[in-house]
Amino acid sequence: MPETTRTVEAGGLRFVVEYRTFGGDRGPAIRVFGTVGDQEVQALRFDLFEKAPHYHYDPSGFDGYHRLDRAVVPDLVEWTLAQLRDNLKAMIATAGYPELAKAVDSRAVMEAIPQIREAIEAVSAAAVTG
Repeated sequence: MPETTRTVEAGGLRFVVEYRTFGGDRGPAIRVFGTVGDQEVQALRFDLFEKAPHYHYDPSGFDGYHRLDRAVVPDLVEWTLAQLRDNLKAMIATAGYPELAKAVDSRAVMEAIPQIREAIEAVSAAAVTG
């Protein structure tokens, strides 16, 4: 069976990259997990779906949902990787986890971007061939 989930750990966070099918839509997703106190939280999720791409702040909590307009964001993967590289701390703080945001090692996340890109490509290819 093809591998449709990969995990990259970097900067004190865990990036779970998977291929999701939900509500008649599908595509790669990146879930961003961190530890707050003694609990693991999902601070962000990027759903790079074919029909309705979007992202969530705190998807398991208040679930701040934001749709991505393909006219503005034609390359979903590049946009998402740019957010992880350039805006991750601010996004995690917006999700309601300011202490987690402060603890993120941005340099380590930046260095892991190629691994995250590779994981997106791998799970997408596995979903197509699987």
